[in-house]
Amino acid sequence: MMLGRARYVHPPLSILGYFFIFLFAMSVFRRERKSRMRDLCGYSAWLLTFLGLLTGMIWAQIAWGNYWSWDPKETMTLLLFLAVSAQLVAYHEQKAKLTKRLAVSSCILIVLTALNSFLFAGLHSFV
Repeated sequence: MMLGRARYVHPPLSILGYFFIFLFAMSVFRRERKSRMRDLCGYSAWLLTFLGLLTGMIWAQIAWGNYWSWDPKETMTLLLFLAVSAQLVAYHEQKAKLTKRLAVSSCILIVLTALNSFLFAGLHSFV
């Protein structure tokens, strides 16, 4: 019964993850040095994206009988999670140029992930 609640928390977690990815990306382009708020945005983006993936996998197991099906949206979200992870590593390694490039790519991946449901057929599609 508890696992069934994944469907109620999965969409909000994913959307909050997207929001914090944008916040972290925007904060990377500010000229100030490292700040606690920027760190919090980065960690929140990573954690919420991870939890969105995890709850989505639980929901998929309940709904379709398997945790992962390589659906286009699932795959794009995994790429997004990996990009955010790489961005956090680059940020903490103080590689500013790489962090900014990964921030831009993460924002582009969010847009592509959101549009993915309208462009490609799959379990998440509206086509």
